Amino acid sequence: MSVALAEAPVVDPLDFTATDVTGSSYLEFPAIDGYRLTEDVASSVAEAMELPTNVPWALRDEESARMLQDDRPIGSQIRPKAKLTVIPKSHLGGAQA
Repeated sequence: MSVALAEAPVVDPLDFTATDVTGSSYLEFPAIDGYRLTEDVASSVAEAMELPTNVPWALRDEESARMLQDDRPIGSQIRPKAKLTVIPKSHLGGAQA
């Protein structure tokens, strides 16, 4: 028997801060669409930090120390004012094709 888990409510709009994996870049992101997929937000964060755009990026929530799921809305995975780190997926066992 399997039990379906309820989707977390989506916080929208959503404010968060992000740093790159080295800690050298720090940006605030106000009023982000909480319904955007995390993969899209990660790419936008990397681009705003002028990180390479030919690399796939992921986001990590610093409070929970967990990687966010790319295929879910970001607003269902983090709290307002979350602190995130943008990480190249190459450090996570390789990029997905």
